[in-house]
Amino acid sequence: MRHANRVLAALLSVALIAAGVLLIIEVIAGRVSHRPAVVDWQPAYDWAKRTTWNAGSIRVACVVLILLGLALLIAELKPARVSRLAADPAQAGAAGIDTAYTRRGLAAALRSAVTSVDGVRGASVKVKRRKITVAATTAAQGKAAARSLRDPILAAARQRLTALKLRREPSVSVRVTPRSR
Repeated sequence: MRHANRVLAALLSVALIAAGVLLIIEVIAGRVSHRPAVVDWQPAYDWAKRTTWNAGSIRVACVVLILLGLALLIAELKPARVSRLAADPAQAGAAGIDTAYTRRGLAAALRSAVTSVDGVRGASVKVKRRKITVAATTAAQGKAAARSLRDPILAAARQRLTALKLRREPSVSVRVTPRSR
C-alpha cells in the first residue's frame, strides 16, 4: 500500500495546489474586473444557493464520499506485507539485536546457491513469508537431466537457508525446466 499512498498523496497535493492557485486568480480577477478569469463559477454558485442539504444529488454525493473514505480506511488498516524475514539473533551470535533479511536479499542469496549447482543455467526465486519458490533452468535440454537436478537444487537452497539462520524457515518448492532450444 506504500506506493498507492505515495500516488494518492501526490495527486491530492497537486489538486490542492491547483485549487489554491485557481482561487487566488479568481479572487484577484473578481476584485479587479468583476468577471471570472478562468472558471465561470457563477452557475455553480447559483446551484448551491438553491439546493438544500436534503436534495437527492447532495445525498448521493455524500454516500459516494463516505464509501470512498471507508474503502481508503479499510485499505490502510490492512496489515502491510512483511518485507523482512527475521533471523534468529541467538544463533547468529547477535543476541539482543534485531536481525532480518529483506525478501530481495534472501532471493539473491538463494539464487546464488542454486546457480552454483553444476548443470543449472539460471534461476528465479520468489520469496513469500511462508514459502519460497525456486524456478531453475538447466543447461541441458533433456527432461531427464532436469529431473536429476531437482534434488541437488533443493539441497543447495535448504543448505543456504540453514546457513542464514532464519527464525522460521519457510518451505521450499523447486521447479526445474530444461533449457529451451
